Amino acid sequence: MTLNKEQLEKVNEGIKALFDFCPIIGEDNEELIFSDERIKEIIEEKEDIKGLDIWFPGEVDYIFFEIDDFIDLVDEIKTIEIVNSSYIKTKLRRYYLVAASEFTDEHILTYHSTHTKVKGITLNLIHESIIVGMASTKLDEYEKDDWGAISPYMTIEIEYETEKDVLSKEEEESLINSYIFEIADTTNIAITFSEIRNPIYDLYKITGEIGEGDIADLRELEPYNIGMEFFVAAIQINDPELKFLNFYKVLEHFSPIAVNIEANELMRKKLDAPKSSFEDGDYIRSIFELANSMRDRFNDEDLIKASFNTCFDIVSLFNKLPESIKKKIKKHIGATELTYSTDKQKITTSCNIASKIIYKTRNKVVHAKSNFTLTGEEITSSEFNELNGFMKEASSQAIRWYSRQPNHLKLEIIK
Repeated sequence: MTLNKEQLEKVNEGIKALFDFCPIIGEDNEELIFSDERIKEIIEEKEDIKGLDIWFPGEVDYIFFEIDDFIDLVDEIKTIEIVNSSYIKTKLRRYYLVAASEFTDEHILTYHSTHTKVKGITLNLIHESIIVGMASTKLDEYEKDDWGAISPYMTIEIEYETEKDVLSKEEEESLINSYIFEIADTTNIAITFSEIRNPIYDLYKITGEIGEGDIADLRELEPYNIGMEFFVAAIQINDPELKFLNFYKVLEHFSPIAVNIEANELMRKKLDAPKSSFEDGDYIRSIFELANSMRDRFNDEDLIKASFNTCFDIVSLFNKLPESIKKKIKKHIGATELTYSTDKQKITTSCNIASKIIYKTRNKVVHAKSNFTLTGEEITSSEFNELNGFMKEASSQAIRWYSRQPNHLKLEIIK
């Protein structure tokens, strides 16, 4: 990149701010400041300045930063504020320290785009952030040749276009949780909040095979809801039965809304009767009977059945079900496949069969005792991995379905 005098002076401004904040960095990076003679030489010879190699304490090598990225950060470097070891602020940027459960997962994330924008706000997953390196150095959280001040850390960066776009801390955290959900859903990698720290264990014991994958771009962020946390928790779990229970928790969480939607619709139809009906005692009693019958449906089995019928698209996910469940459904409805042209009642029947089997399977896992009697409808242990593929997609759809619901149906309202 060919720089003009103003840009070169801007680089100097940023480097000096970096040295002022972290004097130890300045001890081995003095050559980064361009002298007047050097600036003149660069301009006259139109040198291509690709970037800056900056040394940070504890690192075995210099870290390279693109020159235009550094220039963009100069004003932020001058306004850095370490709120705590997990959260750093600058004028228009926020940094939340995060980590994946496996070192290999963090490395895999470096191969994929995690950049997304929401109304004047850009979010990205950053590795080797200058701001985080400055904070780590300031906090003395590094160790010579064992733990660097910048390379070990991954952070979620929130970048605001203007100061008017800046969210409150609570709003930021909701946005971050939505972002973490999207990363988990897209990459199948769960990240959690972390902190800047120099660990007591030996870094060189961390081993693992690094692989690349072709991961799709993130979708538009959904408004945060608690189901996202259940989803991310499920992604992190390795045990297939425990993973299943956490995905089940997502569907179970939204099931009261599904029941309420049906109850509201039935009650509206009931109240659409002619005015004269309201003088009939039997009609009045039938309203109470309807209300009581819907209240009775707030049991575990009927709630999960409501989720299957309302919160996600069983047709699109049918082939992800374990083979044993698909076989039972096909036999019962007398069809070889489930498609959008399938009779609506048969689709409802398919939902009810699948939900019942999954409910029974949930009981098998929850009540894993020697005196628990199997019903024969539960899936086998070998099918849990396949079932979890289905549950992940169903949970993701349920979370997005909830986001589309009007406010009067939100869980905070109907409780």
